[in-house]
Amino acid sequence: MEIDVEELLNDDDDFFEKELPERIKRDNLPSKNVSDSIETPEEIRDDSKDLPDLCGRLEMWHKRCVDLLVDLRTINYTIVDEDTYIEFHDKNYYSNRLYFKVDPDNPKDEKVIHATKQLCKIIGIPYTFFATCRPTLKMNIFKTWQAGLADDVKKAQNILKIRESDGCTIIRAVTSTAKSFIPLYELIQIIRDSLTIPFKLDCVYGDSKDDLIFHARFLFEKEYDFNGPVQLGFSISASELDACPLAIDVLLYNKISKTYCVASYGGESFFKSDYKGLQPSSFKDILPAMLTRLDDEIPEIFERLKKKQSDYDISTFCSESEAIEICKTKGLTSKMKKAIYYQIAECEDEINSPWDLAKHIGLVAKDFESLKRLKIEKAIGIYLNLFFSEGVEEC
Repeated sequence: MEIDVEELLNDDDDFFEKELPERIKRDNLPSKNVSDSIETPEEIRDDSKDLPDLCGRLEMWHKRCVDLLVDLRTINYTIVDEDTYIEFHDKNYYSNRLYFKVDPDNPKDEKVIHATKQLCKIIGIPYTFFATCRPTLKMNIFKTWQAGLADDVKKAQNILKIRESDGCTIIRAVTSTAKSFIPLYELIQIIRDSLTIPFKLDCVYGDSKDDLIFHARFLFEKEYDFNGPVQLGFSISASELDACPLAIDVLLYNKISKTYCVASYGGESFFKSDYKGLQPSSFKDILPAMLTRLDDEIPEIFERLKKKQSDYDISTFCSESEAIEICKTKGLTSKMKKAIYYQIAECEDEINSPWDLAKHIGLVAKDFESLKRLKIEKAIGIYLNLFFSEGVEEC
């Protein structure tokens, strides 16, 4: 069957040609078999699956972290040598200098530039331009912006998320006063206290000091049979530093291939929040609501999976054309589509059904960082007809 790769990519990437499947086979490019052990960031970091240990570790990182209300009209923004810092005009309000992160060995690290990028967004200037400016120009840009604030209290007031220490106080993030961030260790405590059925922490990523995005996956102990053992579960994506929304996604886990697909609710996660007005008390109600909803929909989930399988004849199933349909899912990048197409073209003989296709694309997803991985796994879920009406509204 001739595959329209342009349709697959939906962009102008010249790397792909219609004869790509033959080129892949000719060049003997590597593939991932579902029986292979694929190490990914989530799995590599999965050295502690114990919930109390995770909670304790996150709480340790949170110690001496403070949210400081700041009026940006009342500070000096200074760059001297390698240091960039903020000082308050009124030393009685806060006497110490507040330093932006710096790493000469890795100056473009997202954790290093995160707070500066947030400040640039507040000022209304592209970070890529600001980063190329000389120190004196940077300071002048900030002073000019300050002068234009006048009586604009709303724009001037922000939250500095800082980490205090005896030697140096570091700015972790610059966020809006309208947003309320639940510390990560409190989120884990809420999960631990809210769930009434047996579950385990399967993997965790972003649990080190000042990581921008935290992602953890939990599985319920009960197993079901669908072409082998499967489990249901959920993931939580969050950030104390406003690097991503707070989201809860419902997962279906294949124990044989160790891959996931993600159900969609109204085209989104089961729950998603930009942190505006978010409170721990309201978040506590979300997990029980998810369990109730999931319990009601379990029969329908497996009915949909069975129907998807029965709609195809193994002898006529075309994995490449089905992969094209999956790659049309909104949000998939050209890089994701390339990885999917390579995998399917190389492992075509092993893919005889939608479930086989889901397993192989699930392996591709594991090579991406957590948020991009979720996009691919949501595309798999949509392909398997795991899309439902809206979940819990933002609280």
